[in-house]
Amino acid sequence: MPAGFNDACSAFFRKHFDLFDRDKIGRARNEDFATLIRACGATPLEASIEDLIAIADPSHRGSFSFDDFCAALKKAFAVSISPQEVREAFQGFDPDKRGLITPHELRYFLTTLGDALSAEEMNEFVEEMHSEMDIEGNLVVADSIYKMTPEMLR
Repeated sequence: MPAGFNDACSAFFRKHFDLFDRDKIGRARNEDFATLIRACGATPLEASIEDLIAIADPSHRGSFSFDDFCAALKKAFAVSISPQEVREAFQGFDPDKRGLITPHELRYFLTTLGDALSAEEMNEFVEEMHSEMDIEGNLVVADSIYKMTPEMLR
């Protein structure tokens, strides 16, 4: 078991890692790192991906082992967004404190501000968050916070 993670988390990470170990040699490719780390629940900014890859692939082989991936994942979780930070971020987009964000506002905020999502990422996000939307398509903030923070932080 990788240091810092319980058995259930380690099994979850291993399952995802194995999906990216295309050659079945115990290594995943650096090009898949960002997708893999996010699939495991971490939320690193695009700007920090290269630093995390350097942790996972210190010898610059172009691939990384599961143990090295877990070291990078641990670092990513150390700087991941907390539930409180998600709540505060949403409050900035909900000035009337309704606890809802309209689809138009959501698309605008997530595709134009900060570490902006691409159109494809935005569509995937909306699909993933569909169950957290009310009948009019508004994002229910309280329900979304739970879904948007890594399981290890809850």
